[in-house]
Amino acid sequence: MRPAIPLLLVLGILLGPVYYAYCLFLTGEEAKKVKMTERAARWTTANGSILRFSNGLAYKPVPLELTPAMNRVTLRLNFTLDEIADTQQRRELKYQASLVELDHTVVERPLHVEARASKTQTVDVGPLQILYPAEYLFLLVEVGDFDAVPQVELVVLENVETPARSIIWTGMGLLIVALIFSLRDAMRAAAKRGRL
Repeated sequence: MRPAIPLLLVLGILLGPVYYAYCLFLTGEEAKKVKMTERAARWTTANGSILRFSNGLAYKPVPLELTPAMNRVTLRLNFTLDEIADTQQRRELKYQASLVELDHTVVERPLHVEARASKTQTVDVGPLQILYPAEYLFLLVEVGDFDAVPQVELVVLENVETPARSIIWTGMGLLIVALIFSLRDAMRAAAKRGRL
């Protein structure tokens, strides 16, 4: 094996997947943290609007003041189940997460959380680009029947780094070159063994 191949692999991994994961999961500052505990089929917002949820219960809507200065924003949900029956160990809990501004839905995403006892699972909604300052409303709706209800914590992260595509593609290119050189060296070694 050529000495350059391990170097290419290390650089490719650092500039590709490690850099991407760093930007999405390790950057950003905590702007707000909210425990979501109350659940109901109907909620009244601060402006007097009534929200009804026919497909399940919804957690109390969380008002969020978001501005372009916070870009990019990630909404991180931490789900924690304290106790759960053994029959539900492999059950999946389904949610619909939405960020709305007045009557306009900014983002809507289905979430799937595995029902496991004493495990905190984190799901990110975003990162989002906020175009103008406004008060947004975050909604989390349960979809289907829930025997076990997790504790939910919403964490708003601001200034989440945007991965630079050129760096990611450079890392992936280095990985591909290292793979090509490795395969070529392996095929040459096999051919030499075949001649002996």
